[in-house]
Amino acid sequence: MSRRATAGRRGDGEPSGAVTLDGVLPEVRHSGRGVPLQGIVWGLTALILVLLVTLPMYQLVVASLRTPTGLSLANYTKILSLPRFQLAMLRSLELGLACAAIGTLIGGSLAWLISQTNLPFRGFTRVCILGSFVVPGFVNALSWALLGGPNAGLLNKVWIMITGADTGFFNIYSMEGLAVVSVATTYPFAFIFLYSAFQSMDTEMEEAARVLGATGTRALFTITLPLALPAMLAGFIMVFLQTIILYGAPAVIGIPAGIYVITTQIWTLFEYPPQIGLAAALSLPLLLITGGLLWLQRRLIGRRSFATMRGKGGRRQRTDLGRWKWVAAAWALLIVLVTFILPNGVLVVTSLMKQAYHGLSIDNLTLDQYRFVLVDYISGIPSIRNSLVTSVVAATLAMAIALIAAFLSERRIVRFGSLLAFLAMSPLVIPAMVFAVGLVAAYSTGPVVLYGTLWIIVLAYLTANLPIAFMNCNTALANVHVELESAARILGASSLHVLRDITGPLIKNGLLAGWIIVFSNSMKELSASILLYTTSTTVISTAIMDVYGAQNWGAVAALSVILLVISALVVIVGYRLLGGNILNPNS
Repeated sequence: MSRRATAGRRGDGEPSGAVTLDGVLPEVRHSGRGVPLQGIVWGLTALILVLLVTLPMYQLVVASLRTPTGLSLANYTKILSLPRFQLAMLRSLELGLACAAIGTLIGGSLAWLISQTNLPFRGFTRVCILGSFVVPGFVNALSWALLGGPNAGLLNKVWIMITGADTGFFNIYSMEGLAVVSVATTYPFAFIFLYSAFQSMDTEMEEAARVLGATGTRALFTITLPLALPAMLAGFIMVFLQTIILYGAPAVIGIPAGIYVITTQIWTLFEYPPQIGLAAALSLPLLLITGGLLWLQRRLIGRRSFATMRGKGGRRQRTDLGRWKWVAAAWALLIVLVTFILPNGVLVVTSLMKQAYHGLSIDNLTLDQYRFVLVDYISGIPSIRNSLVTSVVAATLAMAIALIAAFLSERRIVRFGSLLAFLAMSPLVIPAMVFAVGLVAAYSTGPVVLYGTLWIIVLAYLTANLPIAFMNCNTALANVHVELESAARILGASSLHVLRDITGPLIKNGLLAGWIIVFSNSMKELSASILLYTTSTTVISTAIMDVYGAQNWGAVAALSVILLVISALVVIVGYRLLGGNILNPNS
């Protein structure tokens, strides 16, 4: 039974209310001017969440049904009947499933090796994987165009020089090349899910199995991996979803190869004259796929338990890989070489060269590319400034809204707390490009016109990252014992004051980690930005794609390096402030 502490009366004669110490806190009523302020904050948060999520989605559905003759299913009929859209959907599914399987295998193996074994260079590998998470997908694709181009790609030129072959060994402009770039972009999501799962496991069960005669491999497959099944499913689904909503890699790698997926077909529908109805009808299947996969995940693991009892005596002991240690190290270093070191290295080198394909030499080194993008390129400085402004504002608003929503739902301050949690998490099933179509439909006409302003880009970044912010806040709140808040309420503090003065400072690490992740995601966002920007609201991701369209590879590399440096500086500062535990700041 839960213990209850009932407060007496405050000095003004009003009862302070009953406070339960098991985490279920009934709303405490206060007299005075604090009541309207608290009510306004809670109500405004709920209203903002409703408007952020439901209005664009409602407009998206309406736009998909709107035709010149009225509302009908004509847009869906046209989408389903045209072979190019059918092929795009099929290729998106094929690419998503292949990348999810490979990405989960790579991310899961690295997560286990780094968290559970005596793998050499664990810290270096972990930092490189975190760096891969920060690198935008379209930047990865541009890097691999420089590395794996069939004629002038650096790796193919080295291959021809060494072997004397007439052609290179790898053509990035192919379905296989698109898969390589997509996996390099998305596998860190699987790593993050599984790394957190492995970190939280107690290894005493594995040790007991070994004492009873089980081999290390048997213990891994019968104990560790079954316990990590929810994280494996979550990682698989997340990699799949992140792959099918990618725009940058399919645009850079797929279009030149004649390979179109759903996102690149949606983009073609915004060429003049824009066909928003068809774009909306093509976008909604992505939403249905996302929602269906998350529902399937809950069905598969909802009735099973994957927890271990871990008390104060619980401990973690790393598995000794023995003679396989250096084989595992070679595997880990090969992954970070292909996904992080080579792609970013070629960008840095290209940004310092006068001519991208004339080789690396002292005579060919220059800073002219940076001078061009920062001085001569009309969209250079404005795009960097716009990205910083929109990313900072989106990250700050996302964490503020998510903190209030998580506090209300986790602590059950109001009756509609579970609804706030649902609204905060619902953008998880909405791909960024799909949501951008809804924003265009909602705010290009009507009483509030935001299209053509930075605010519509902020809304896209904010809403897309709201689930990440909410999950960070919710996890952080779960680690703060409710008795501290209960004591403050007994002494007459309102819920708003408790959140500001007690709970907020205690979860600052979780808030900072969430802010960094939202900021980094916003800085590298392209799929929504490409539909929402105008010449006056260009951001750094769209500016990179613009100079790529002009085939100015030096400017592409310079802008990409600037984007990576900004994101890296923010992550490094957060890494230092959080003691190197940015992936799991609440542990």
